[in-house]
Order: sequence, then C-alpha cells, then structure tokens
Amino acid sequence: MKYIQGDRADPHFNLAAEEYVLGSFKDNDYLILWQNDNTAVIGKHQNAAEEINLRRAEELGVTIVRRNTGGGAVYHDMGNLNFSFITDWDPDRNMDYDTFLKPVLRALQRFGVKAEKQGRNDLVVDGQKISGNAQCIQNGRLLHHGTLLVSSDLSMISEVLNVQADKIESKGIKSVRSRVANISEFVTEPIDIGRLMQALQESFFNGGPIDRRVFDEAQIKEIEKLAFDKYSTWEWNFGSFKGYSFKNARRFPGGKVEVHLNVKNGIITQCRVFGDFLALCGVEDIEKNVVGCRVDRGELRRALQGIDYKRFYGFDLEELLECFE
Repeated sequence: MKYIQGDRADPHFNLAAEEYVLGSFKDNDYLILWQNDNTAVIGKHQNAAEEINLRRAEELGVTIVRRNTGGGAVYHDMGNLNFSFITDWDPDRNMDYDTFLKPVLRALQRFGVKAEKQGRNDLVVDGQKISGNAQCIQNGRLLHHGTLLVSSDLSMISEVLNVQADKIESKGIKSVRSRVANISEFVTEPIDIGRLMQALQESFFNGGPIDRRVFDEAQIKEIEKLAFDKYSTWEWNFGSFKGYSFKNARRFPGGKVEVHLNVKNGIITQCRVFGDFLALCGVEDIEKNVVGCRVDRGELRRALQGIDYKRFYGFDLEELLECFE
C-alpha cells in the first residue's frame, strides 16, 4: 500500500487527482487523505438544482462540484477530512463497505469514539451521522471514499443543502437527510484533523512503515488538465443531468409571480410565467428569451435585461430572477 497526502483544498483538483490515481496508478493499493474548503459535492446521479440552494451557495462563495460516485450531497470545509482507498476490484474477495470502514473505525476508537456502521454507507455515533461513504469501479480498480466530520461548520449544511421539496421534479437520486454531528463531540482524547490523519495512516498500514508517494511535475499537469477539462466545467457539474421540470413562485407587493420550466442538460427548453400581477402586456417575451439559456442567474439576467419592466406592475428584473431559483 502507498499513501498520498493531499496538499490542496481545491475540490476540482482533488477529485481530478482521485480519478487520476484510480485510472493510472495500478501498481499497488493507495490511501489518499485530502480536504476541500467550502464546497458542496453532489453524487454522480444527482441534479445540482435539486440538491443545492444555488443562490445561497453563490452568496456564501460555496464551490459546487460533482463527484464520480453515487450517493447524496455533502458539504466539505476544513473541519472535514476525506479519505480515499483504491485497490484492485476482485469479485471473489469481500469488498463491501464494512471491509474498508474497519480501519476507519479502529482509528476513531483511539479517541474514544464509539462509531458504528449504519445502513448502507454511513458511520454514526449515538444515531448521528459522522461519515458518509460511496464506491465506484473503473477499469478493474475500485474506489472507496468517505467523509469524516471532525469540526465542520454544521450550520452550512442547512444553509446550502436545503431546497424546497416541491420545486423540482426529476429522476435524480435524492439525498436522504440525516442528523449529523462532529466527531469532536464524542471524543475522550483530544482530536483535530492532523491527529486523525495520523491515526488513519497508522490504522490502514497496521502500524507498519508508511510508504509515501507524491505526484511529480508531469502528473500534476495531467491532474490540473483533468480538473480544468472536467471537474471545473459547468457541463459536468450542472449540465450532465438529463432533464427535469422546475416551478417556483414568489409573492411581491405587486402580486404573485410563478415560473414553470422544463430543463434538459442544464438548458431551459420551455418556460411559462403565471401570476395575478397586473401588466400592460403579455409575458411572451420573457418566456421566449430564456429558452436556450443555462439555469444560471447571470445568463438569465443577460437574457431578460432588455425587457421593459415598467409594463409589469407585479415585479422587476431582480424579483423575476428570484423565481428561477
């Protein structure tokens, strides 16, 4: 087994590095410990608009990125530690979640944390979730990765991972919201990210010598290219979900405005605007102008800013944009 220490807090780079190791480093098993700062990560089969409060995330400067594994949306900050274990896929070996979580549970026991696996892929303490996990197989290699909430800002979870349940209809895999807690709430020995990283290394390597590996300059360039070409693109993070319908309504002093959208690959294919607002004209220009736009506040603003909103007594441009979120 070899160990790679993540030294960046950039989610685009970190997910690209994980994929790079999964696809290119086939000489051994690999453990990677890494962190993302202020990031919402959605599962491969999820709809970002359905899982993330996009407007609040933008206000809080939260990066949104899609990972290569299934499961639900999670929030990462520097109080959260991510671990990845990569090995050969062997259907004749026991390669379930329990197998890969045993070293994690041993590491937590050093701090007096009595965690246990619950359900398919969670670690909990006293019924509260401290870790979520997911897996995927690619070209004969298996990736198991998970989160460990050590001292994360849990208030951000409700701020960012909070979308009205009836706004969006799609076939995306929806997150199951659980009560979450930080590992630091349950320790009998002092813990921080550094101490937990050391405990995980010792547990995965069974107390033996730790064989460390670092990326060389050429590998870093390849990872950065993958981060740029895939993980930082709108197409991967928002546009790769095939289709959904969206509706949202706001009541303003001038009346109620309700927007209905059909969206495919992140692009608006149909728009209807309803409401009891007063107007000197119809809403056809609004509906027509947004067709073909990404579901993106900046792009929608540009598409709609040429309309004379003095003709509408119910809303102005910024109020209308709220109905698209």
